[in-house]
Amino acid sequence: MPNTHPVIVVHGIQGSWLKDEYPVDYQDSILWTGILRKNFNALHLHALDSSVDAEPKRLVQPHQAIPLIYESLVSEIRDELEDTHPYVYAFTYDWRKDNRLAAEELGRFVERALHIAGVHEKARKPSARKPRRVTLVGHSMGGLVIKWYITKVLGAAKAAKMIDRVVTIATPYRGSLKAVEALLPGARNLFGFENKKSMRHSARTMPGVYQLLPSWPGAAVRLSNGKALDIFDSKTWQKSMVDKMGKRFGGPAFFRKMLADAKAFTSAASTPWPTLLCRKVFTAYGINTETWRQVPVDTTDGNFFRFDQASVDGDDPKYPGGDGTVHTVSSIRGELAKKHRKSDRKELKDLLAGHHANMPNHNGVQDWLLGVLNLNEHSRSSFKSPR
Repeated sequence: MPNTHPVIVVHGIQGSWLKDEYPVDYQDSILWTGILRKNFNALHLHALDSSVDAEPKRLVQPHQAIPLIYESLVSEIRDELEDTHPYVYAFTYDWRKDNRLAAEELGRFVERALHIAGVHEKARKPSARKPRRVTLVGHSMGGLVIKWYITKVLGAAKAAKMIDRVVTIATPYRGSLKAVEALLPGARNLFGFENKKSMRHSARTMPGVYQLLPSWPGAAVRLSNGKALDIFDSKTWQKSMVDKMGKRFGGPAFFRKMLADAKAFTSAASTPWPTLLCRKVFTAYGINTETWRQVPVDTTDGNFFRFDQASVDGDDPKYPGGDGTVHTVSSIRGELAKKHRKSDRKELKDLLAGHHANMPNHNGVQDWLLGVLNLNEHSRSSFKSPR
């Protein structure tokens, strides 16, 4: 009997449109589309509670996954499943906020998807059993949302029964130096090549950005002697930036709180997948694209991060570059068997969106994914059922 469990695709940071549902007239309510509309001034979160918008006349909600990045991936999975079932969904969440909140919302979405599939399967065949498992596919930060949901919301034992497969694509398990740059003055940052104050000011209120800070040893070092610095210590950061944030948010406590919370999240997110689940988890990661691995900090000049001197190479040849945003030291999962890991190179069509953002559109990644899900006849024999 063919599998009828739902497949849920979880986007990454910036991967969904954001819409203000406060206005009665929705014509101008779209605040973020990732390309044509980027209203950063409207995306600030509240300093006292980052689950709340900074402006009381805002009710910002995720609207839809960005088609340019995710339409092709979802369509390929749906096309391969059309003879079996239509239960392929894109889960959208507010990527500005705490990933723990997104993981809890994902849990509710999973239950809803299972219920929908159960109703339709029962209607189609009264003797059919209700689907009890789901397959989760996460791109970039979406993989962290999935991991938190599985390991912290469900727990390994329950997840082993509920999860059929997990596929993560370009997931920064140990963060990215791009998240550091996103918070600093004069940066291009995660949001593109523009250099706008509104970007940085908005990003500094977003837990989703802080929770992507790099957690591998030596991500930041002293320029003078190469000694490692703690990214999650506010004293490591540019003094002028810390002072400005203190004036804006009523003292240094806000920044320290954001860093401490991010450290707690990243410490958990970077741990190995539970042994009970490793046979169910697959991951694709980018290689051979110049990606920051280490940035020196000039501690004699107000803790100025010297990204112009950032290193893209490491001492371990097992970690060859990355995807331009996420270094392989962050994306490779050593606890997974080699056949559960796929390396991916930059393609010509990445010139617009970049290797990291565009990876879900790569033919090689999509074919590999369909093989993992036992949907592609040319590659399904390479992957045994994890059950």
